[in-house]
Amino acid sequence: MNPALDLIAEAETSLRRDVAPGGPDARYHALLAANALATARRALSLPAGASPEPDVAALRAGAHDDDAALFAALVADARRRAWVTDPAALAPDDRALTEGECRD
Repeated sequence: MNPALDLIAEAETSLRRDVAPGGPDARYHALLAANALATARRALSLPAGASPEPDVAALRAGAHDDDAALFAALVADARRRAWVTDPAALAPDDRALTEGECRD
């Protein structure tokens, strides 16, 4: 299953099981579900095919050590992945760059 869809399903379960009945932990579970939904939304907003799929063995062997384009693509992919999990962890310029690439 898609990890973003897994997050949405878990948020739904938590809302039904932990928030709807109320109780002392309802606020915590509501915020947990909201964060899961926000993460899933960001993951689903990534452009299709945005992640490079290089030959890992060739990378480890040093075959791409001077490949600036591949390096840039891998850095951009790492930035997008960081944005999905925690946008606040990125520098403002990186966050703005990533948000510009994604539909939201």
